[in-house]
Amino acid sequence: MKVYTDVSTLSSLFPLFKEAGIEGVLTGDLSKIKDLDLPDLAGLLLEKGKLPEICEIITKSDVCEEETGAVAWAECSLIQCLGVFVPFVIDITVGPIELNQMLEMAQTTTEEISS
Repeated sequence: MKVYTDVSTLSSLFPLFKEAGIEGVLTGDLSKIKDLDLPDLAGLLLEKGKLPEICEIITKSDVCEEETGAVAWAECSLIQCLGVFVPFVIDITVGPIELNQMLEMAQTTTEEISS
């Protein structure tokens, strides 16, 4: 599923992220989120009940695709929602990363930890 990071999408997300206290993700104000990791960000959105709505905005779709067909985001699993949310956050904070680049980075990190 495509993840959108255009200004229109970010503008729609801003009030939801602000309500959860994580608008720094969108504005680049890392001081507001410096002590948070991806699970923390997702947890705050779950706490506020905003993760399904955010997935709708990020994908510009009311549904996620399952093996059995399309299902409303509110009925999707956490893993499916995170499959949209995590790439979105990475894209707007770090920039687009190709899967191969992510695998190479993970391999390098693993090697550094092992030595």
